[in-house]
Amino acid sequence: MAKDGVDLYVAKFVDRSGLDDSRERLRAFIRAQRLERYDRVHVFAFLAGGWTFNPIADHDLLPNLSTVVYDRSPYQERAPRIAMEKLHFLAWLKYGPVVFDVAKTAYAPLEADDVKVGLVIETTPTSFIKRHAADAQRQGPYAFGCDAFNQRHDDCAYVAKSHNELYTDFADVWPEVRAFIKTGRFTTSANRMAPALILEVTSRD
Repeated sequence: MAKDGVDLYVAKFVDRSGLDDSRERLRAFIRAQRLERYDRVHVFAFLAGGWTFNPIADHDLLPNLSTVVYDRSPYQERAPRIAMEKLHFLAWLKYGPVVFDVAKTAYAPLEADDVKVGLVIETTPTSFIKRHAADAQRQGPYAFGCDAFNQRHDDCAYVAKSHNELYTDFADVWPEVRAFIKTGRFTTSANRMAPALILEVTSRD
């Protein structure tokens, strides 16, 4: 990223105690790093990052916010509710109440008209979703259309990766993010076709 003229900041903002404290930690990070000194700031938000970032993304905190690319997943966005309902104690031990906050909190979209917004949509379930396929499917039909995520967007692309793979293989996604930062659009080769057939993942339960 440095060769592209991009300074990278990775905010460790998730607080076990919940979304409110996570948002305070993110505010503190933005101020401590003096991100307001840049001409433009670009954000890539993995799933829960959107739940944390959007409610605090006002002009006073980040007057130079230029683009936001959200990682979204019809599969993985069901995981917090599964953890809350089926694995409550284990989830509390590992993550704390924050995972329950995400499960119970509706997504609040970023509304700023002067910020370019992109969606990167995962199309592969994680092993967790596969193991809890029946619980995931009970939350309703999977919707992969770009307009199904309650987020205004300027472009939308699909990646054949699971949520875990998007973390480990982010270098594969970076060219699309870089293009969006520069132009407000993904590349012409980005996959903009929603899956025509979603195979229901099945469990042995």
